[in-house]
Amino acid sequence: MVRFALLSGWHVHTGWFAGELLKSGCGKFVAVWDEDEERGRKYAEEFGAEYEPELSKVLAREDVDAVMVECPTTRHREVIVAAAKAGKHIFTDKAMALTLEDCEAIRQAVTEAGVKFAVSLESKIIAPYRYLHQLIEEGKLGKITSMYFRRSHGAALDKNMLPAYWFDQTQTGGGVTLDLGCHGLYMLPFFCGTPKTVTCRMAELCGTGGDELSTTVMEFENGAMGTAVTSFVSCPGVNLMELVGTEGMAIVSGNGPSDYRLLLKSAHMPGFEELSPVEKEWQDEKYPIVRFARLVESEEREAPEYGLAQGEMLTRIIRCAYESAGTGKPVAY
Repeated sequence: MVRFALLSGWHVHTGWFAGELLKSGCGKFVAVWDEDEERGRKYAEEFGAEYEPELSKVLAREDVDAVMVECPTTRHREVIVAAAKAGKHIFTDKAMALTLEDCEAIRQAVTEAGVKFAVSLESKIIAPYRYLHQLIEEGKLGKITSMYFRRSHGAALDKNMLPAYWFDQTQTGGGVTLDLGCHGLYMLPFFCGTPKTVTCRMAELCGTGGDELSTTVMEFENGAMGTAVTSFVSCPGVNLMELVGTEGMAIVSGNGPSDYRLLLKSAHMPGFEELSPVEKEWQDEKYPIVRFARLVESEEREAPEYGLAQGEMLTRIIRCAYESAGTGKPVAY
């Protein structure tokens, strides 16, 4: 069992991801550090761990094998580099870092220390997405020519949905495009390949101080086009993805295995000559934090779907999106 230190409970995913880790039996928490003592002590009590107010002392503990980084995104470089230099394996929430310079510093520290690293790109575990990725690899949809991905909720409308600090860009580093938008920004390349250009438009409708609604269009090196729509100003909605290929298409909706819906058309699959529902019992993959804990205990060096290269790619796309929104022009990836 991997012994973890939780490095802050700032991120709204903290309890969710920690719960998945504990439920799996692959890891436990022995220490908690948090810049907010009250929050840190709360998590320490919940996990039966020790609260430590000094980051350096947590990282010096011999009974800590790995860290789960859930601190403000603006502190990722500082905290991740310190953990790597202390020889701890590192799992971090997205985004990995705010700039490419930060990513390079993280890569250098992780590589020099020889520790294992993963970033949480949790939409990749979704069962119908993985099923479609397999069909694409098998050629069942032909060449993918376009993709649409929507992820939205009403956090800017419902002030009780997220903590107030979630809109403080000195902690987050950005608005909805950096936060919720990460999912679309890494899922488009997952299906379409290497980006070529990024064009983004953003809007602020409720005065949170940052982007609350955005549309990002990516052109890919293979000619495909992808669109990611992200919103903090929608009614409670359903996630939606559409894939179109030269020999088939698919539409996926739903927020979990109990309500996933997949419509599929393929020239290579009998019974799906027309757009038809796929009847399956969907089961998502284990969360990236669980995959990471298993990685730490294995002989594998990395989990490529969640590794440094994927984290760096996401940061590059985020930076391109914000530059495009600021200049009003497409930005080369």
